[in-house]
Amino acid sequence: MRNSIEEKTLSKAKLPQLYALQLERILARGLASSEIIELLRTSNEAELAERVDSEVKWERLLEYAKDNWPVMESAVLDGYSFPFITIGGIKSLLAIKFLKLEGTDYRITDDRLEGLRLTEADYNVLRSMIPPYWKFIRDDTAALPSGEVEITISF
Repeated sequence: MRNSIEEKTLSKAKLPQLYALQLERILARGLASSEIIELLRTSNEAELAERVDSEVKWERLLEYAKDNWPVMESAVLDGYSFPFITIGGIKSLLAIKFLKLEGTDYRITDDRLEGLRLTEADYNVLRSMIPPYWKFIRDDTAALPSGEVEITISF
């Protein structure tokens, strides 16, 4: 039997790690969904570089969007999940989307990410994005402010 978070993960658009993290960079700039869709639809690499990040090479994301438009549009409008993500990808996602950094907000040991504190809402978002082969373990013994959780993510 699947839980509701697993069901949400299965029903969302699936984006490969590279394109999902690039999309997160765009989303982190606070652009409206309609603006993001227009930037992707028109393959406006120069405007993405100007408005989001000039260091990122946007060509591959734009090519992916062109070749997989329904998936990309759904990801922008309704959210997405990763079909596969590495621990490095999780670290990047935490930095871009949740402003959480290794060494400051959590630690990495072997194939585990430990001591990550998130709001309950952010935990649910993160959990819905990450494939179920990553195990999320909540530390219910930690003394945290109301509405926050501490988790370990392991492979």
